[in-house]
Amino acid sequence: MTSSDDLRNSDEAKPYLPAASPPCPQTTALDAHPSHSNVTDQADVDFEFDIPDLGSERYELQAEIQRGGVGLIFRAFDRQLPREVAVKVLRAEHANHPLILRSFANEARIMSYLSHPGVTPVYECGHCTDGRPFHVMKLIDGATLSDLLHRRKVSCSQLLGVFFDICQTMAFAHSRGVIHSDLKPGNVMVGEFGEVNVTDWGSARFINEPPPEFAASIAIEASSTEPVPVHGTPDYMSPEQARGKPLDLRADVFGLGAILCEILIGHAPYEGKTVRQIYAHAVRGSMNSTLAGLENCNNNRELVRLAKRCLSTSRRERPANAGEVAQAVAAYQDSALRRIESDMERFFDLSLDLFCIADLQGFFLRINSNFSRVLGYSTDQLLSRPFLDFVHPDDINQTMQQMEMLNAEQPVVRFRNRYRTSDGPYVVLEWTAKTIHDEQVVFAVARVVTATNRLF
Repeated sequence: MTSSDDLRNSDEAKPYLPAASPPCPQTTALDAHPSHSNVTDQADVDFEFDIPDLGSERYELQAEIQRGGVGLIFRAFDRQLPREVAVKVLRAEHANHPLILRSFANEARIMSYLSHPGVTPVYECGHCTDGRPFHVMKLIDGATLSDLLHRRKVSCSQLLGVFFDICQTMAFAHSRGVIHSDLKPGNVMVGEFGEVNVTDWGSARFINEPPPEFAASIAIEASSTEPVPVHGTPDYMSPEQARGKPLDLRADVFGLGAILCEILIGHAPYEGKTVRQIYAHAVRGSMNSTLAGLENCNNNRELVRLAKRCLSTSRRERPANAGEVAQAVAAYQDSALRRIESDMERFFDLSLDLFCIADLQGFFLRINSNFSRVLGYSTDQLLSRPFLDFVHPDDINQTMQQMEMLNAEQPVVRFRNRYRTSDGPYVVLEWTAKTIHDEQVVFAVARVVTATNRLF
């Protein structure tokens, strides 16, 4: 169970830069920032029972659900508007740290400014009785994209769907003049119903001067055109960010490319055994093995080219903003659909068998007319329900085993199961199917073996 917080999971809360990292005028500022330090230290012991008093009866704190270097996240119940929420509270040891206070306020204001489905809504801001700030957010139960990538139980097509939603969210942020500065899989929440939220806006800033409503606020960093302390995660940051140079929208484009890279080949652009090594690679933009891995992977060439463009060490060679990346992903998805349709047209109308294309989640995407002829259902009925709904109850487990094989990209040959017809009896179908790797869909053909309630 995970909240929609910006804070890193404990396995990601490692120190971002070592004390003896390569020369960089902003390194000391980053090293000193507690949000970039390991949280598994004595502070965790000292503040293990740091239960804040919000000074209000409205929110009932129920449980701490996440702890990071800067804040604590609690699941809470809103008594006024009956709902569960997430309450983020600044850790007590940072209450007098101006930079962290500024970042904490910056996050809530930026998230509120970016009114978009991909940015977690902030409901309220306030101060605890001891003066620490807090903000109340929508609670999102789910997992980070990092969790999903590590589990490797999610199809490539699903991950690309998540990536497209990230690009859309960042396209909106860029249209509003905001850069995120710390895009990575750990800062993307995927909810139980597939909703995608980009989190951790504490390091966000405006690309130019803030709009008038922020002009008088000290919460927002003035502009990204001035050099700033190096905040971010070296594994995913652009070379100019690692060097402490002024940033523009293309720093986020690099971050998007880093996320796409991890989806395609399983790891971030920079590799190393220590944070020091990874940061040194980031400063130099050294990722030769990663680029070679992208070139040699079995994924679609359009996606590989997009990832390499986004990861270019030269800003001028990257897409100009997240909107261009989103357009490229949409173009890929559209071309993939056209390729599927072209392949379907070659066989659908000519086949005398039952021919279909299905996804790996258990739904038919397209069927030929023979399905309706044999089973008696309309095309809409067959496409709108999981195909297991039509399978004989005694054959469901075997059918699911075959789907697991297809998920593992193993072909299915001459597998038999029973499908219920619209008027009640079952027919035995014999299936041969194969997964198309690039598209993460299944092409399958079936023929009627016999019309009986007996499988063999």
